[in-house]
Amino acid sequence: MRTARRQIRDQLTAWGWSGERVDDLVLIASELVTNAVVHACAGDGEVRLHLQEFDGDCRLEVWDPRHDLPLHPRAPRRFSECGRGIDLVRQLALDFGVVTRKGAGKRVWVRMLLDPSAAPPPPLAG
Repeated sequence: MRTARRQIRDQLTAWGWSGERVDDLVLIASELVTNAVVHACAGDGEVRLHLQEFDGDCRLEVWDPRHDLPLHPRAPRRFSECGRGIDLVRQLALDFGVVTRKGAGKRVWVRMLLDPSAAPPPPLAG
């Protein structure tokens, strides 16, 4: 996980990102890579990390070989260290989702803006 965090921070810095947005993306990457290693690969398997930036918009993807492990919300136990990561990712990211394909694994993706005030307004309820 240390390598993933370092690579994300180095790449974002090279793109000119700094501050809280970088810290948030590093935290998100760490959470998603940890989940992939622990739950999908059981410590033995390939995990891929992909980062793409365009016009102040960043998309981070973490791929793992399991397609059958969707991300379900669950209530963590009061003093447990587990069960809070995906909720944290949902709170920090502008968008979040999972793409699964049988035989092709799963991609968990997040989208974040360099300037959060540039986010489009939420759709009107109607």
